[in-house]
Amino acid sequence: MPFTTKRFSLDFTSGAKVMAVINLTPDSFYEGSLFDLQSAVEYAKQACEKGAAILDLGAQSTAPDSTAISDKEETGRLIEPLRKIRKECSALISVDTFSVEVAKAALENGADIINDVSGKASPEMAALVAEHGAGWIIMHTGGLSSAEEREQDADITDEINAFFDHAVKVADKHGINRSHLCFDPGIGFGKSRADDLDIIANFSQLNSNGCTMLAALSRKRVTKLCGDALTGTVISNAACIAGGANIIRVHDIEQGIAAAKMAKLLTEVRNG
Repeated sequence: MPFTTKRFSLDFTSGAKVMAVINLTPDSFYEGSLFDLQSAVEYAKQACEKGAAILDLGAQSTAPDSTAISDKEETGRLIEPLRKIRKECSALISVDTFSVEVAKAALENGADIINDVSGKASPEMAALVAEHGAGWIIMHTGGLSSAEEREQDADITDEINAFFDHAVKVADKHGINRSHLCFDPGIGFGKSRADDLDIIANFSQLNSNGCTMLAALSRKRVTKLCGDALTGTVISNAACIAGGANIIRVHDIEQGIAAAKMAKLLTEVRNG
């Protein structure tokens, strides 16, 4: 099934797609993704030229040591770059946010997708997505932040799948077609590194409910377990794609594109 927005859809028959990270914050955990207005626009154009299918703009950091800001400040950081990038780039634009108010401003100013990192699948966000015919990426957090780890003994895959089932019901109540939904298991959010590894290794066990699946693990703590975050990211993304991920969210576009291509080639050989 394609991932659908009001403007156009992504078809995954040719393989997984790359989502490029564009952070509009001063406190991103990765210095290579920090942008001001002009550099954000230039990077967005380069990302499109390199093959990114989605540009993911974020104006509120979700890193473990980040400081929460008001909706007003988040919107202030976001809107001008969003407008300029929308004029310059044909790729789909997603906005990474917790806030329904910020999401509303983003959709009114050219965003196609809400990358909802609230971990709630709230009726308020569902109503907004339905009103605008937007794509909706819904992330599992277990109600915890990236600085916290869950204490439950329950299997992490079962917990995530239960949340995805709940999110589908919320979407159904608001008339949102499943082609407009994308699920993110939330690697690094409310999870231990053992949980993160479990998700990556067993991505195929996640229940997509027929929806698009996103792996968003670029340069996160789990990727550093091998000693190098970029190497860990590339290998983990390939593993997730092999397990059914349709989109990978990356800081390093060329390596993300290569991982997607290699995973596609290996999948074709495996499937004969």
